[in-house]
Amino acid sequence: MNKRRDPIRYWNRFLPALLLLGLLSGLVQAQSSVEKAETTQQVKELAAEHERARVAIEKNGQGTVVKSSSPEAGRQWGIYSTRSSMEIGHRFEDTQGSRERFLSDVNVRGGFRLLDYSLDMRAQPGTGLLFDFMKVDVNNAGGDVAQNMTIRFDKNRVYHFDGQIRRFNYFRTPGQEFALGFRNHDLRQQMSDFRLRVLPQRKVSFNLGYGRNMAKGRFNPTYTYESDIFQLLGEARWQTDDYTAGIEATHAGWNFGVESFYRRFRNDPTVNSRPGLDTGFGQPAPRPGAISLLDRETPWRSQALVTRANLRGSVRDRLHIVMRGWRDDEKFEAPYLELSQGVASNNSQILNRTFTGNGTANRPGTMFDSGVSYDLTENFTITNTFNYTKWRIIGDLSTLQTSQLRTTAGAIQNSVATTFASQLTDLESRRNILDFSANFGKKLFAHANWRYQHRNVQLQSLFANRSSTTAAVTNTVGADGESIGTNTFGGGVRVRPTKQTNIFFDLERGESNNAFVRINPLEHTRVRARAQVRATDTFSFYAAFTSLDRTNPTPQVLNDSSMRSYTVSANFEPSTRAYFDAGYDYQDLASTANLEYFLAGSRRTTGRSLYYSRINSLFVNSRFGVTSRVDLMLYYYYIMDRGAPTVAIGATDLLNAYPLRRHNPEARIAYRFNNRVTGNLSFRHFSYNEDQFSFQDYRSNILTSSLRFTF
Repeated sequence: MNKRRDPIRYWNRFLPALLLLGLLSGLVQAQSSVEKAETTQQVKELAAEHERARVAIEKNGQGTVVKSSSPEAGRQWGIYSTRSSMEIGHRFEDTQGSRERFLSDVNVRGGFRLLDYSLDMRAQPGTGLLFDFMKVDVNNAGGDVAQNMTIRFDKNRVYHFDGQIRRFNYFRTPGQEFALGFRNHDLRQQMSDFRLRVLPQRKVSFNLGYGRNMAKGRFNPTYTYESDIFQLLGEARWQTDDYTAGIEATHAGWNFGVESFYRRFRNDPTVNSRPGLDTGFGQPAPRPGAISLLDRETPWRSQALVTRANLRGSVRDRLHIVMRGWRDDEKFEAPYLELSQGVASNNSQILNRTFTGNGTANRPGTMFDSGVSYDLTENFTITNTFNYTKWRIIGDLSTLQTSQLRTTAGAIQNSVATTFASQLTDLESRRNILDFSANFGKKLFAHANWRYQHRNVQLQSLFANRSSTTAAVTNTVGADGESIGTNTFGGGVRVRPTKQTNIFFDLERGESNNAFVRINPLEHTRVRARAQVRATDTFSFYAAFTSLDRTNPTPQVLNDSSMRSYTVSANFEPSTRAYFDAGYDYQDLASTANLEYFLAGSRRTTGRSLYYSRINSLFVNSRFGVTSRVDLMLYYYYIMDRGAPTVAIGATDLLNAYPLRRHNPEARIAYRFNNRVTGNLSFRHFSYNEDQFSFQDYRSNILTSSLRFTF
């Protein structure tokens, strides 16, 4: 096998880089956009919210509601104080270079948008006919990467209703540097949650809820077939439906609650081959195998029933108790049917191959949490929290494969192979945290804690294989397990030397273990420090430092990683007509791990995987009230990863780094025609450059024009 095409080498080399790129993409998408920046007019409207709320509940001597006199604070409509706004606009997007990389990172497309809509109505509690308070918010409707709608209704002491619908567009094409670009997807996901609480603010209340989560769209999985790797065509569609019912009660200062949760899950993807494009992983001729036809059906189903209860209250004035427990039972069914034709690795023609399977799994589980807090004195408190978790996964899988091949000599060969596998996983975990805290008013707070966790994991497996071609029967029974305890110590302090200054520091050192069997606990040391200073009423700044060192002492791995993060930011707001916000962050990441991998198909090679990332990020945000009608907003974001420093590497070491640069300047001008109408014109630019894979570079310009109406 050609060294450059070794798939194991590709995965080991570029998986950390892809994870870093996903982190950077998430950070950029999470950043605040200039399109959502508040104008000076909006700042005034928000400041008037408190005044509107006060007006809505006050009455004069005759018992009539006092009306607001400020048109910028909304209007009085009968018994309701109301405010609403709507912003509609159109986006124009132009991208040069790798559009797929742009969509993977930003995924902003042109078109008409409902950028924002809000409606707020409130009345004095108890005076509304159907509701005392209503609020509706809609953001980025019409095709943006993240769209959101929320609605809330309140009727004092009668009901409380919350509803939220979120839609996300996921596009990911990793490019040739990861799995040769074989794995990508373009999905649409929608999440809906509705909750109704009946008789809130009363001693007994009832909760009802419904949630739905679904996704569909294109995805391209990879598949190993006859010793080669191929890209398939897939159409994803999965859905979950959640139903919740519960009751809450209070008595003598104690709170009680019981709730049941039921979930149904279904997954119905369709997968087939890529006719005429089944070139495999690009192996040199003759290739190990080829696909001419492949169809797959996997209608998976699962259901879960969870019942949980909680108790919270105080014994006298010093002893506080919280307890929570739940029991769940999950069942999963995974039928599998695959039909294929092609060429076998020995150059025989696969006339027909049928692979069927049926898998089932059951996961009963129990979990219990408790917390006890005792106030030793007015300044000293001791807290103990305990967690117990126990669950079992019982899984069975049976498969049947029938094949009809035409050998190179022209003979027809039929074969039947069956397998049966059974797996049992048992987990029992106990975790206890003992915390001692001292609180000396607003000037000083300190705490110290000890965390102990004990995990017992047991694995049992049975595997049986029978083939009609070789007449061989293989039965394998295996068992493994671990029982291990870990200890972690930590503490922290918060000092407030002045009213304007807060200083925080905390330290944690110990072990953690999240893996199953034969993996030693990770040893870690984490240090965090940060300071918040409000120098004046208009100027404040923030600084933070984080250090994290981890070591996996397992001899076969000996993985060491370290991270250092430095952050500084400042905020200056001399008036509602001027705002400045700037910050800088530097992160230095390094990781070393021992590896064993195969090179050229047969030669085992021992080496190290070295990963480095040195990320610099900078942002500057500003808003200027140029006149009483014109606002100018200027934003700038910059991310640069310098990759690996100069290090010595061996012939079998893999050096992983992902040096890149990204610029994102943004600007917006807003013109207020009157108190009701504001026009906006915003511009955003994205410039992306990779040092190693320049074919993924792109430049994108996004222009958005909109009108905002306030009522």
